[in-house]
Amino acid sequence: MKKKVRITLSCVTVVAGILSAAGLFVWYCDRMIAGCEARCYDDLSAVPPRETALVPGAARITPAGIPNCYFQSRVAAAAQLYHAGKVRHILISGDNSRRDYNEPRDMFEALRELDVPESAMTLDYAGFRTLDSVVRAKTAFGCDRIVIVSQRFHAARAVYIARKHGIDAIGFVAVENVSDRVRRRNHFREYFARVAAWLDVNVWHRPPKFVR
Repeated sequence: MKKKVRITLSCVTVVAGILSAAGLFVWYCDRMIAGCEARCYDDLSAVPPRETALVPGAARITPAGIPNCYFQSRVAAAAQLYHAGKVRHILISGDNSRRDYNEPRDMFEALRELDVPESAMTLDYAGFRTLDSVVRAKTAFGCDRIVIVSQRFHAARAVYIARKHGIDAIGFVAVENVSDRVRRRNHFREYFARVAAWLDVNVWHRPPKFVR
């Protein structure tokens, strides 16, 4: 009986140790990327000018069939940057892996409705995830000084990835006008996204699916 108790206690100790180590690693990755929040601006007037704004893609419509607030606020923020003269060009990078799904084109059309001229926009159809959008801004489009337009939690991760790839990146924060439930869900997911981002740039050195 005593032997079974010792084995059980040993197993509990090992599991607790693994969970503690995993928790510390998640916390570490989060803190490393959170440090880039200092490079993300809420105030339009304070944004240092850059040649190009990078707008990571988002779906126009959510799976629930309603307009996506993240899409709308990123587009609005990018238009603000352009009309304020903070950037001269907007690189729209998103997923177009299916015929019926085209994030860059949807954002392009939304920006046109906000009086951003076609000549001031370039579409990247291979921005399948944040790393692809950020790295391709440099490798495929030659942009090494950019403003990344997204919600604060996502902008910080994108800036982190950019700086790890030698890109002088800052962020412009798009509003996060969603319900508390959606905000909590997305911020919870972000912990794991930050772990994946940290591993991608520091351990796996993962390239985008299409470098150029």
